[in-house]
Amino acid sequence: MRPQIIAVADSDSYLKLATTFLHRLGPSWDRRVALVRTPIMPTEEQIDAAFAGTDLAPDQLLRLPLNQLVSPAVQCDIVFAAATGPVVSELYSRILRHEPQQGRGTALISALPGVAYPATQRGWNYRRPGDAFICHSHAEARDFSFLSESAKGHQPTIMVGKLPFLSSPGFPAESQAAIKRLVFAPQAKVPCVREERERILMALERCARLNPGLDVVVKLRARAGEPQTHLEQFPYDEIFQELKSSGRISGSTHLRFTTGSMAEVLNSGSALVTVSSTAALESIDRGLPTMILRDFGVSEEMINIVFHGSGLLGTLDDLQVLNFGTPNKPWLRENYFHRMTPAFSQSLQVLAERARSAQLSTAPELLSELRRRPLRHSIRTALPQPVLRTLLKIRGIGRKVT
Repeated sequence: MRPQIIAVADSDSYLKLATTFLHRLGPSWDRRVALVRTPIMPTEEQIDAAFAGTDLAPDQLLRLPLNQLVSPAVQCDIVFAAATGPVVSELYSRILRHEPQQGRGTALISALPGVAYPATQRGWNYRRPGDAFICHSHAEARDFSFLSESAKGHQPTIMVGKLPFLSSPGFPAESQAAIKRLVFAPQAKVPCVREERERILMALERCARLNPGLDVVVKLRARAGEPQTHLEQFPYDEIFQELKSSGRISGSTHLRFTTGSMAEVLNSGSALVTVSSTAALESIDRGLPTMILRDFGVSEEMINIVFHGSGLLGTLDDLQVLNFGTPNKPWLRENYFHRMTPAFSQSLQVLAERARSAQLSTAPELLSELRRRPLRHSIRTALPQPVLRTLLKIRGIGRKVT
């Protein structure tokens, strides 16, 4: 029988991780995708975008409430928790408490949907009860291994895979096409200062005016008010409309906004600019000119420190003249563009076989820890988003959802 795997997602970016991961595994696996009903569920447009380019169909998507996470629909050799931290924690807790401590028949794995460097203790704690945690680069694996070695008790096996939406086998071939389209990929959390976002939009408008014929696109993950993985305090499309209303950007603007799949706008002749979006890796993968803006800092707070030494840092002034750097090959090899071997897929197959033959076990201290799991994990997976946002602002705990 084919090994069975189900990927459980809860938001737009995690659903994309789920579908592309299963697509890469291929039809030799029995594959299913489930979407948990939470306040950050993706829209139908976001669902279609997540399935685009894969051999999976949106009409086969399972939609489950949290209380069915241990239902027969979820029973597989491997459960891939492709979800935000609170949902991963809830999923792991339900399955580990439901199954026997010795002879467990479900393997638990997880991963983050994009750049996960530097590793964070918070994101690690959510996913630590699993059997394996998948990193997407050697740099990430080292960083998470430091967290693992510094803690006592159960620790998952750290595996080095590759972001499943990257298709280049190693170093991407650089495109020689002239730049005809400039794509800006926002990051929901940074910059967190409204004025800095205004500067970006104004710079994009100037770039369009200085380069006649250049198609300048702001590729949104979601429009203002729509759900996405991370809460966005100052949506770019809202700011843009206010800049137009105040006359700071003319009515005959050269900017356009779009949603949907990134692959639809990142084609030959495109270039990408961002502060820290994972879309930069998609652009590099296609060999396209790529720029990481350093005007607002290159740091852990800006979630772009991984690009230090990449050769891709630039400024808003560089953007005006389309002055893009060239990726540094040692950086590429260390960060996301290593060559994959069959060992990763073979390791997953071994894990599936161990689960099927009931060879897995759960440490007693881990079960005790899960029973003490903070109530706020459950609250964050169940409350309506307006209520959740208000509580997070009051408590000051919700700026980062991992």
